[in-house]
Amino acid sequence: EQTRVQAVLLPPSAKPLFEEGARLLFARWTALRLAVDNEWGGPTSKDKEQWLLQEAIQWFYKAKEHYADELEEELDNALLQDFNVEAEDNSPAEVAQAMVQLYQECARGEMTMLQRLRAQAAPAGTSRSKRQVVDRDGTDMGDDASGSSSDEDDDSDGDAMDEDEKPAPRPRAPPPAPVVDSDGFELVQTKGKRGMRR
Repeated sequence: EQTRVQAVLLPPSAKPLFEEGARLLFARWTALRLAVDNEWGGPTSKDKEQWLLQEAIQWFYKAKEHYADELEEELDNALLQDFNVEAEDNSPAEVAQAMVQLYQECARGEMTMLQRLRAQAAPAGTSRSKRQVVDRDGTDMGDDASGSSSDEDDDSDGDAMDEDEKPAPRPRAPPPAPVVDSDGFELVQTKGKRGMRR
């Protein structure tokens, strides 16, 4: 099933509302948050996040028909290319569908989803969620209590944006460098994941 918006233009007064909602959706996107917070895209990860947000917003303004699966492909490719993250949690699809829904509502002059996103982003009355902080090589670095807020009562916007429910995506770790002993022989490395906790 494809979710789409066909030939619907946002009135100029609705554009800031749609863009605010898009920013709020990106702020709740766990895979992207982890990639940016851990700089999986390098030292310019924050810039890459802003570029991706602007590209996603412009995608709606450029196209006459909006298919969620097309936006999903763009988001998925950006995560892989810019942050070296394969999102196995279906989050690009969920974010794309949520953005299409947000666009539709803003075009109709509705604010239901935007108000819900605003309420979820509000710091008062929400619990702090914990994130698993993972180093570039996949080593668990413990928990980070400075994660963004989440509303545990709401499950309608997509589970991939709720940080406590799904395992964090992990970047592809490069293979370990060979270890050569003093005689020039390469030592066999174990493939076990010692030291990693889930």
